[in-house]
Amino acid sequence: MIAGIAFAVLYAAAVVVLHALPGSDPGVLRVQALLLIFAALALAVLLAFARDQLGGPPAHLFTIGSTLLVAQMCVAIWFTGGASLRPNQVPAETALAIEDVRFFWLPTATIAAICVAVPILLWANEDRLPRWLGTGAAIFTVEQLIETITIIGPPGSFISPGGPMNHYLGGTLTAAFFLGLGIALSQQGDRSIEPATSAEPGTADGRAEPEPADAAAEPEAATEPVGER
Repeated sequence: MIAGIAFAVLYAAAVVVLHALPGSDPGVLRVQALLLIFAALALAVLLAFARDQLGGPPAHLFTIGSTLLVAQMCVAIWFTGGASLRPNQVPAETALAIEDVRFFWLPTATIAAICVAVPILLWANEDRLPRWLGTGAAIFTVEQLIETITIIGPPGSFISPGGPMNHYLGGTLTAAFFLGLGIALSQQGDRSIEPATSAEPGTADGRAEPEPADAAAEPEAATEPVGER
């Protein structure tokens, strides 16, 4: 749960709040990169615990999606922080090219997010995770599918690459989904601990130890008839 809260706060601050600030101040970009690197760490921890709840093909899909999601976030940090190292020393065309590459991080991250959300949805449908988390995963999946349109969106529009849809809509839902995932995993952990704490000492599941076998079950002692041999 702590990892989910940490990711939601750090990611929302970097992708939603700082993005709303006007201009591309180098100091803001470096703070954004710092927040994103800690968000990536929290996300990796959260995804590791979530992977432990899954099995079969959904678990494999989840692993692929998790790897892509964290890797893409790290690459985005390169372009976010790197662009702020030499302000006003890079030709305008080069700076714009780097910024354009950075803009395509969130549009392409939608596929990785879908690969993470769909296994959660499938597991929730089988009542192995909370139903409310499955509903959230379904909403998040649909939104990410629609958000892929930002790859071809016209510049300056709501659906432009790295535009308002990616940051304000997709960023908010991403933070909310992984926050919910952290809460659900925390609840699952509490349920798994309850049977163990209610068990009696010396037993694994609280059941009474079996009684010793009856004396009648013991082999009868061999007796020799009394009399002359």
